[in-house]
Amino acid sequence: MAGLKWSESNAVFVPQIDDEHKDIFAAVAELDEASSGGDLPRVRKLTQRLTARMSEHFAHEERLMRAARYESLRWHKQRHDGARKRMDLFAARIHVGELPAAVELAQYIRTWLPDHAAVADRMMGAALRNHRLSTWKVTFQAGTKPLDSCSWVRADGEPFEP
Repeated sequence: MAGLKWSESNAVFVPQIDDEHKDIFAAVAELDEASSGGDLPRVRKLTQRLTARMSEHFAHEERLMRAARYESLRWHKQRHDGARKRMDLFAARIHVGELPAAVELAQYIRTWLPDHAAVADRMMGAALRNHRLSTWKVTFQAGTKPLDSCSWVRADGEPFEP
């Protein structure tokens, strides 16, 4: 069974997202190991943990995309929704004792996640990084001077007139 290991080639260059992907990759490897050992109670527990991590990860990405007003949010969320449905089907089979479904779930995620990260998540990551660059920092300092005697300075230190 080909393993799933995170490497720089899987990076989307958003540290929080990359850390979550690393965690998911490790959870898939753990599920792989348990399913090959035939330990159904452990497989059920790991399946539940993996699907919860994936679900939390998808929700996190979707919150970030909404906050950045990401134009491809609907398309990206459709990718997540499709994966959620597939994972739920595998999890239901595992819940009723179908151990081979754990192998299929791990195989599905081993294929789906790197492909998703390479296209959809990298697009999202670029948009999130660009959004952060375009966000202005505004600092106000209260004082008693009249408005016309105030000096205005941008976040980069350059003066400007309001």
